[in-house]
Amino acid sequence: MAMSATKLRADIYRVIEGVIKSGVPVEIELRGKKVRIVPAEQRDKLANLVKRSGVIVGDSGRIDQARTFDGAKWRRKWDKRLK
Repeated sequence: MAMSATKLRADIYRVIEGVIKSGVPVEIELRGKKVRIVPAEQRDKLANLVKRSGVIVGDSGRIDQARTFDGAKWRRKWDKRLK
């Protein structure tokens, strides 16, 4: 994200909070020169994951038996449609 120094001055606390929360650096331009505000520590990308209950329904030990995409069956159907 890029912004002018004037805009940064108007809402510096919001900009800094945004950098801290998102981990995305902000680029500031003043008289043709650019600087960046970046978080000091790298943010863990996995921290953004949301825990969702019930994603695996049933016995998780049987997940290897779950039905998956059958490419050969799809290809036969597709070829039949093309004829």
